[in-house]
Amino acid sequence: MKKNIIITIGDPAGCGPFITLEAIKKLGADFAFFLIVGDSYILERIPLYQNLKNKITVIDPKTQGIEKIRKGRASVLSGKASLSYLKIALDFIKKNSIKRLVTAPLSKEAVELNVPGFSGHTEYLAKYFKQKKIEMMMVSDKLKAVLFTRHIPLRGVSSCIRKDKLTDTFCLVRHGLSKMFKIKNPRVVVSSLNPHAGVNTFLEKEEKIVCAAIKASGAKIFGPYPSDTIFTSDNLKKYDCVICLYHDQAMIPFKLLSMKEGVNLTLGLPIIRTSPAHGTAFDIIREGKLPFSSSMVSAIKLAARLEI
Repeated sequence: MKKNIIITIGDPAGCGPFITLEAIKKLGADFAFFLIVGDSYILERIPLYQNLKNKITVIDPKTQGIEKIRKGRASVLSGKASLSYLKIALDFIKKNSIKRLVTAPLSKEAVELNVPGFSGHTEYLAKYFKQKKIEMMMVSDKLKAVLFTRHIPLRGVSSCIRKDKLTDTFCLVRHGLSKMFKIKNPRVVVSSLNPHAGVNTFLEKEEKIVCAAIKASGAKIFGPYPSDTIFTSDNLKKYDCVICLYHDQAMIPFKLLSMKEGVNLTLGLPIIRTSPAHGTAFDIIREGKLPFSSSMVSAIKLAARLEI
């Protein structure tokens, strides 16, 4: 049975509109019932749209002034539009009991011009669904990585490493792996924060907290292990997911291994939400080049495959 998948086109000045249409073309319009939230004015500028418009449903907010959007240029208007697409999609999901949302990239900076303090899709969705605990899991065939802390300065990471927060993360990650990915007895490993800090070597304050959380969780969690070796191919074969303590500790190896196929999955929501593992690609759009759509294809496939 075909799934209902609602897709927001992200920042209308970025790659989102193109990769959305390109991904649907590659998958085939019959892959799912596609509902696209975005301005038709933006989509009609893409030649591919003429071949797809009768095969998909477009929810058009008719954003005032949308014709002023400049390709590849973030603005107050592009931020306002991309956030409105998300709000419309969420309201539609709520009213129609849709369980799958795919979000094309938006510009945090552009949205923040309208909503000070906006930090991204993940946090916005957690607030909308009133979920206290959510996690950002990066997914590919090569690696699953969870970001224990996300968009905070590196100097603030240490103070966020707390036993209770870690045990909550362990529980949510294991639940997501077993329920959504159907992995029995998932093998989860935690990275260290400090250089060379292993299970019994060079343990600093942060690693000792991780050890205490692992013990308190009562689950089969491995680590903490040094992050300079945890991402080797041999080690990755041993585990179903790596929990990283800060943003770049996860994102650098993930993008090196899976930049063009990676997916961002939010754990802890009452719906399935995925997104491509890259940004708006403003520079590529400004240059008139075609962005790759393979990550968007993967995001749609994963949204269709997972169950909650």
